[in-house]
Amino acid sequence: MAFTVAILGRPNVGKSTLFNRLVGRRLALVDDTPGLTRDRRIGDARWGDQEFTLIDTAGLEDTSDDSLEGRMQRQTQRAVDDADIVLLLIDARAGLTPLDHHFADRLRRLSKPVVLVANKCEGRGGTAGLLDAYALGLGEPIGVSAAHGDGVTDLLQELGAFAATAGQGGVDIAVTTESAAEAAEDAEALPSSEGRPIRLAIVGRPNVGKSTLINALIGEERLLTGPEPGVTRDAVDVDWVYRDRAFRLVDTAGLRRKARISDRLERL
Repeated sequence: MAFTVAILGRPNVGKSTLFNRLVGRRLALVDDTPGLTRDRRIGDARWGDQEFTLIDTAGLEDTSDDSLEGRMQRQTQRAVDDADIVLLLIDARAGLTPLDHHFADRLRRLSKPVVLVANKCEGRGGTAGLLDAYALGLGEPIGVSAAHGDGVTDLLQELGAFAATAGQGGVDIAVTTESAAEAAEDAEALPSSEGRPIRLAIVGRPNVGKSTLINALIGEERLLTGPEPGVTRDAVDVDWVYRDRAFRLVDTAGLRRKARISDRLERL
């Protein structure tokens, strides 16, 4: 029986970088710009003969209105609701912030395990932040460098301990992944075969309703939508079963003429 892990934290602490590291592929866009990730991204990792599902999130925001940030927060809350275990990621080099304390207080009230992870601990620059993280009251923090891979084994061992407690068995960990992004690279609908979904990419210019169309097909608010152009920034895979046939729908950022693309994030 697989379990699900949600990666949370305030914006720009390295959640997508850690997600890519754990699934073993660059599935999520990574940049220093805060708020790059907006939708939930799901990926599969395997250790030993067991699998676990990772959810990359937009990050924690202290808002609940109907603004873009508020809608992103609701997507993050759905990831928390779906998760069996939550990783709270902080930036050890930046040190603790009031937002870190605020969200640690919220997560302590969950009826599910929370693992505190201090990112950017390569070298000595993150030592002070790693020690300060004890003040969040979530137990012993695990120091990692998602960009360089330092400490990831310790994190996997913690997840392995959770799996063993939950009856998953085994602690020898080797992370691999199946391709969750092939559909985004190949828009052609492939013939249906056992174990392989039909891949369908939804493309079009910005703000024509691509994400809304996928939400309507699957019957839930899986993707972030809104009146703002360019809400979707990354290609996001959504698995869907219709009449016993498996599909993998790929929501994409809007298409524009290359001559009109000047923003760095839009080029990504």
